[in-house]
Amino acid sequence: MHGRVRRVGAEHAFELARHLTERDREVALCLYEQQVLTTDQLALLFFSSTRRAQDRLLFLYRERVLDRFYPAAPFGAGKAQAHWLLDEAGAVLVAARLGLDRKRLGWERREDWRSHPQLLHRLELNHFVTDLVAATLPDQALGVSAWHGPRQAAMRLGKRMRERLRPDAELILSTTAGAIDLLLEWDRGTETSDCLSEKLRRYGLAERQLHYDDTEPRSILFVVPGPRRLQTLHRVYSELEQAGSWPVIATTSSELRARGPLASTGPPRRRRRRDRSRARPPLAPRQRRLLGTPLPTRAITIAGRQGGGGRGPRPMPGAANADHPAASERC
Repeated sequence: MHGRVRRVGAEHAFELARHLTERDREVALCLYEQQVLTTDQLALLFFSSTRRAQDRLLFLYRERVLDRFYPAAPFGAGKAQAHWLLDEAGAVLVAARLGLDRKRLGWERREDWRSHPQLLHRLELNHFVTDLVAATLPDQALGVSAWHGPRQAAMRLGKRMRERLRPDAELILSTTAGAIDLLLEWDRGTETSDCLSEKLRRYGLAERQLHYDDTEPRSILFVVPGPRRLQTLHRVYSELEQAGSWPVIATTSSELRARGPLASTGPPRRRRRRDRSRARPPLAPRQRRLLGTPLPTRAITIAGRQGGGGRGPRPMPGAANADHPAASERC
């Protein structure tokens, strides 16, 4: 990532735009939203083969649409695959696509991605989502129809909550039981239990605030590092004075690694009485792949995208989350 000119003129970017495909623009927008993706992940989402992905990504790298770095690999493991980021020309193109001035894009090129404290958090989250896509390709009845980054997910919670709550991602899942709007919290155990409690309280507040503008319910998925953190989440959730009706479901990253992204998840504890008229319909039993004990019908299975053609979910136009990796985890 070193040795590249920091600024790219708008003239170069607009001249370059004549030679770009719609897929190139989608790749740039996706990396603006999700920050960092590997060659294999971009191949899954946008290309029909890894070779085609490598060739096109190299072209975009040379034209400063994308940047890349190679993380250190264990001794004897060979060179790690490229990790791709947005670069200067790509930022100009994204700003034009979103109808923004480049200075208002909220994106700056970074030189420290290999050592950035939020890199592992983002890599784990993006690994889960792309594994979810890959795992469901054979099932045409399931699909991830949208993948929003943190800032767009926060914006979709409404103006009242935009500065107070930022999910790590939002997935719109298509299933045979209907669409499921899933807010994802990828927890690495760095927040105190008080921060967890405050975050859950704010989700309840977001539900009440959003009800005036959007009556569609959300579901909230917490992925925590292991059983001890899951116990902490159970305890904090049980102590809430006022819980909303949005289902809160939880699992551990160790369970996901062991059983895959299609394994079912369960609620931290039994929910209080809720308004059934606003609930999503439960999924069929075959869609509730269990991680041990049976789930209440209001808990959901994490489903995937529709298969076909090697193409993944298209980034939602207008989505933006440029500054999330630079933000520390906070209440």
